[in-house]
Amino acid sequence: MVTEIGFVSLLVAGFGALAGCLVYLAVRISRGRW
Repeated sequence: MVTEIGFVSLLVAGFGALAGCLVYLAVRISRGRW
């Protein structure tokens, strides 16, 4: 049970970090062209 909860929370954290990185890159590209 604890392992499943830990795995789910880790998965959610990973997806959250990935989404945040993509949003950050999109905003940076749209704001200032490299």
